Amino acid sequence: MEHPAEATFYIRISLMNAKPGSEELVAGLMDNLLKSFIDETGYVRGYALLGGDPQGRIGRITVWQSEEDADHAANTQHVLTVRAEIMQRIEEDSHVERSYTAIDPELAKASAS
Repeated sequence: MEHPAEATFYIRISLMNAKPGSEELVAGLMDNLLKSFIDETGYVRGYALLGGDPQGRIGRITVWQSEEDADHAANTQHVLTVRAEIMQRIEEDSHVERSYTAIDPELAKASAS
């Protein structure tokens, strides 16, 4: 099924377990990333995930207009530097990253009208 471009988004979810004693630092680094994305082309919105994961992971969700926009932002020097620091502060092999194409049904409905 074809969906209107203005109702289609690219979602990236990152989850990880901070090493004991590094929880606040990792959360702060992820907040830093979310704030830096605001100025990136194609960035729509971001969320910090602070609790509720059955494995105790924290993380973030970012919403982009396209995969290309997300990839471009992920490869900026700032993001690469902050991610390298995050990787030092989390449990080995705990980082999970997933990406999805998502449809906003309200926007799709409005576009069809």
